Amino acid sequence: MLETVIKQGVIFYVMGGMLVIGIAAKVISHFTTGKMVRAAGEIQKSNHRLMRLVKAKFEHASMVSDKVQNVEVFVKKYLYEYKVFGVHLSTWQSLPKKMAWLIAAIGIAGSLISFQVLGMGEETFRYICFTGIFAVALFSIHILSDEKTKWAAAENYMVDYLENVCLHRYEKAGLDAQKVTEAENAEAEPLKAETDENVPGALEMQEKSEISKQAELTKERVEQEMRIRAILEEFLA
Repeated sequence: MLETVIKQGVIFYVMGGMLVIGIAAKVISHFTTGKMVRAAGEIQKSNHRLMRLVKAKFEHASMVSDKVQNVEVFVKKYLYEYKVFGVHLSTWQSLPKKMAWLIAAIGIAGSLISFQVLGMGEETFRYICFTGIFAVALFSIHILSDEKTKWAAAENYMVDYLENVCLHRYEKAGLDAQKVTEAENAEAEPLKAETDENVPGALEMQEKSEISKQAELTKERVEQEMRIRAILEEFLA
């Protein structure tokens, strides 16, 4: 059995397949991360699905709790959950290194089996040489690539935009809305007192006005929720 495996070169085919998987993973990781960095650099006008998802989620979180306490953790969460072809991008990034270790392990095992079956001959030297070449090649590709740097750059771009643009914008919008509400209440109090004394049905008119305002706010919130839901459905599709 072992002699047949050695002579037919099954272990060589397995190592070659792992080499191909590692290189393919590195290519996917390289181009996807580069595209993500470019989109993060122009996040305000980008149509990249991850950027749209992060902006929609941040807007929703700001509406619910008024402020996102830790923007960096918020961004890291969605970066980690980002998938390419159904697999996390972080998995694609680490796959070449894992394949290199597997090639080294299988190659060493193949060399030992070849030595045990055929002795220290040409076949054993072939296993040793190909194991070293494949493993070193994948390790070199993994080390020389700069996906981690690009990942950190994309994270910095996104955190900077959310903290310095979106966060202040939503805080300002909330303060403006609060000031408008307080001003309207201040103006409505003397008017209410006057109309309560002189105009029948004033209380009913005021209640209708408040109901109308609440309906408008509810409508705006529903529209925002529908927009965010559409983005999430597109992201998950």
